[in-house]
Amino acid sequence: MLIISDNLNVAHSKVAKAVEARDSGSVRELAHKVTEAGADVIDLDIGLLKSGTEDALVWLVDQVQAVSHLQLSLNSRSAEAMIAAAQKAATKPILNAYSLQSARPADVMGKLIPFAAENDLEIVLPAFGESGPLLDPDERASRAQELVDAAVAAGVDPERIFVDPVVVHLGGGNGQQHAAAVLDTMRLLTTIFDPPVKTLAGVEYVSQGAPSELRSAINRTYLAMLAALGLSAAIVDVMDAATMRDIRLIKGLRNESLYSVSDAGL
Repeated sequence: MLIISDNLNVAHSKVAKAVEARDSGSVRELAHKVTEAGADVIDLDIGLLKSGTEDALVWLVDQVQAVSHLQLSLNSRSAEAMIAAAQKAATKPILNAYSLQSARPADVMGKLIPFAAENDLEIVLPAFGESGPLLDPDERASRAQELVDAAVAAGVDPERIFVDPVVVHLGGGNGQQHAAAVLDTMRLLTTIFDPPVKTLAGVEYVSQGAPSELRSAINRTYLAMLAALGLSAAIVDVMDAATMRDIRLIKGLRNESLYSVSDAGL
């Protein structure tokens, strides 16, 4: 299971302030800590940034790459920003269409997917409906099928496609129904694609709005449930020692890494 850091996401107020102020020191320090914590990929998510989106992602790529060798995942409401940032990446990044699909779905089809195909890049396709996440798992899976079919038709290798079943805040409207729908969607995603595609979930999002002392437990419980359904990649807080401990154990139990007693330690 690929471990993707959620820590450089402007949804976190400290990150948003650092990006808006172009505070290189703070961003580089955090990128270094994330790398040392064991992330495989660093997600650079400026989807909620209110201003300066055109150059913020490129700036972030430069700052993170100054201190980290890790693969990057790029997430923005602007296809142009994502393309410009991808062109600055030292290694091929993952294009996460989550924010773009929400804001400008036509640009996912018209700009991002063709760019991914032309450059042999991995891409994350979220199973959004026209008005947001869908409660019906069959509709979620059907939307995923439409996006994957479009990507494959454009020339994207299925092995480079991640489907995001779209995790929703547990404490929000219909949060529990959405949590169950994501699990049911994951079951469907293992059966409808031939050749198969990978799956990715923003696990960190399920606990947003919950008391801080409960967030880790909620995230880790949901992560284990998703992992049991074959989740390929998880966006998590890599600075949370308990989450990273659970990921080590999950990898051992899925025979993805050599198990060691030390995996159970924090």
